[in-house]
Amino acid sequence: MRGADTFTESLFLMKRLDDFVPAGHPLRAIREMVNKALVAMDGLFADMYEADIKGGRPSVAPEKLLRAMLLQVLYSVRSERMLM
Repeated sequence: MRGADTFTESLFLMKRLDDFVPAGHPLRAIREMVNKALVAMDGLFADMYEADIKGGRPSVAPEKLLRAMLLQVLYSVRSERMLM
């Protein structure tokens, strides 16, 4: 089951995450490009996850995982554990 690509920044922060990233930072432009690409891949993700009819808890959205892995590559983080 495919998880939703939602974001709940207000759960732990008083400020928005956009307040921490400067307006001219390259990550803002990269995020826009990545989000457009992920929207285009939505059908592919839906096809991959519709075959799973076993039920259970929803997975982490593949879009979130791909964004996290991209940050890992851009910032040269050696492992997923260090990224978290």
